[in-house]
Amino acid sequence: MGKQHQPSVFGAIFIALSVLAQTPAADAAPKSGRQAYSSSNMGCLVGNDFYAVHFTAIQEGVQKGETTAFAKYCQEVPAVGKTYLSIDLLDRDTRKTPIALKVVEEEFNEDDGRPPKEIRVLNQTPAKLYSNGVADIPASITQPGHYALIATVGEEAVSEDDRLRIPFTVAIEGTAKVNWLGKITGAIVLMFFGVMVFIGFRTYRAYRPKRQAALDLPAVGAKAEAG
Repeated sequence: MGKQHQPSVFGAIFIALSVLAQTPAADAAPKSGRQAYSSSNMGCLVGNDFYAVHFTAIQEGVQKGETTAFAKYCQEVPAVGKTYLSIDLLDRDTRKTPIALKVVEEEFNEDDGRPPKEIRVLNQTPAKLYSNGVADIPASITQPGHYALIATVGEEAVSEDDRLRIPFTVAIEGTAKVNWLGKITGAIVLMFFGVMVFIGFRTYRAYRPKRQAALDLPAVGAKAEAG
């Protein structure tokens, strides 16, 4: 009997944000061929209908404003070399499920509309548990191109829903796009908290006069009796 898939909360949120993010993106000014990493936004969020992760590519080198000997990127890595690929497992259920990782080079063509074709495997790990919520794998990337980290959830993939493909580019200039997903996510979060604050304020305003009037009734009655 196959596994019964049910979209996770993170998966559902990711689907909604992905639909909103289908607005055509204008080209942004190239940032030395990389999409800068920021832990304060959700620009590195990647997922499918059932799983969502936060992706990070790490290389040796000091980035501006940081003191560590490693620089972090999202899906646009600026240079070839030893690269550590890491995913934060946002769904807690995946931390109790074995996950296999594989890094592949892909043949990619945006014009023909066909799915990317795997050229070669750079590195792979057998399925194992990542109870701390972080799965990582190193890869020695020697030439510019299109690559992907493929995470297979479960001992073996029953369907494509069990495979999460995370594409990224290495040493390709001019691929940066406006990060609409990150911007829309931030706006939705701000709107949500704004609405909650407004509702709370209105509820407080509606409740406070009634409570105050109820407290004043005994005092008014006492004055009437005294008179």
